Amino acid sequence: MRKLDHWPYLYRHENGTLYYLRRVPTDVSDIVPDRQFRRSLKVKDERSLGAKGAYDAVHRQIEHFLSDLRDGKGVDQARIAYEQAGALAQRRGFSFRPMADLVETATVEELVERLAAIEKKVSEKGSLEIDAIVGGIATPAYTFSSALDRYVALSQPELREKNDDQRRRWLNPLRLAVQNFSKVIADKDLSEITREDALTFRDWWVNERIGKDVQTSNTANKEIMRLRKIFRTVNDTHRLGLENPFNGLNIYGGETKQRISIPRDHLEKIMLRDVALASVNDEARGIVLAMADTGARINEISGLEPKDILLKDDVPHIVIRANAVRSLKTRHSDRVIPLVGVALTAFQRNPNGFPRYAGKNASASGAINKYLRERQLLPDGCTLYGLRHGFQDRLIEVEAPERIQADLMGHKTQRPKYGKGPSLEQMQSWLLKTALHPTSRNSPDC
Repeated sequence: MRKLDHWPYLYRHENGTLYYLRRVPTDVSDIVPDRQFRRSLKVKDERSLGAKGAYDAVHRQIEHFLSDLRDGKGVDQARIAYEQAGALAQRRGFSFRPMADLVETATVEELVERLAAIEKKVSEKGSLEIDAIVGGIATPAYTFSSALDRYVALSQPELREKNDDQRRRWLNPLRLAVQNFSKVIADKDLSEITREDALTFRDWWVNERIGKDVQTSNTANKEIMRLRKIFRTVNDTHRLGLENPFNGLNIYGGETKQRISIPRDHLEKIMLRDVALASVNDEARGIVLAMADTGARINEISGLEPKDILLKDDVPHIVIRANAVRSLKTRHSDRVIPLVGVALTAFQRNPNGFPRYAGKNASASGAINKYLRERQLLPDGCTLYGLRHGFQDRLIEVEAPERIQADLMGHKTQRPKYGKGPSLEQMQSWLLKTALHPTSRNSPDC
């Protein structure tokens, strides 16, 4: 950064952008986590009206911020003021736009309209409402870690539908993505993250991770996608006006990890034999059998409530829907599945579901996978999820219609869904063709 003489805290970054840079005063240094205030003015010409307006807005904001701190208020006043300005601008019929952006890109008509609104509606010079209309509130700084906190806060409506285990599994990959980016690049302000930074992060995945530590290009793409989503959500919500450097950054080629399907022969002769599952607890055994003949995900099975299990209907079935135990992966996951074969047996033994593992699908998955691996009951490289893939394969083998497959698997179809869909009886007739018949303890094959 190079100091400029125009105003006390004006600096120029090596890329030409002007910055407001100021050391945090010692009397509040124990409250503010950073050593200095650093704000991009998002302009390069210090002689422009936009530069002066942006500088004055940042300076006024930081002065108010310091005053609030000294009066005992919290450290989030800048963001609160920014969000208030956005709401005020909307009430006056405008979108909030930073002053520098208005000066550089707004039409004369828009500028006149905003100035007229100030003259007509606002009498107190320097009020928040004036700043809201003419963009005089500085954009708050968001490092990637603070952007993650904001993203989590904005996701609360979605998170309220998840149980504790689902929230943990949702949040941990996001945290890991931000930690990895901060380790490879830095925990930069979103406004300072460049396309080159994003490309460097992708190169790190390609050169250092893929093919090592059992990482794949699919894993890398998911992590980049998470960073892209955090950036986009905070950028759009707070109208930061930034280009998303993670757009179009997928890694193509290389190995993608495909979950292995468990074939019918292996299920019937090895994995699901009663002697093979004899020493696992009854609820874990029931979950395995239920997954095998319904194709449902483990959290869908372990999260069933008693009211979702209808054994006395003409066609015994389960109802997979969001409930107090867990949410669903997608809106297409909401469905009914007739019970046949070993799944019907499992629910007859567990008519109230599997309360031991309710809301704890990670614990169920870990315990069951460990049991199956230790006894060499899984095909090489396979996990419990292979039951779902095996179920899909059996539907294909019996040539079940696409709509039947989609409705049973909880998948989105390529065609629009018209009508009320297949009946329970129709789905049951196809499932009877796919039902498993494991070798019993007394079979000669044992």
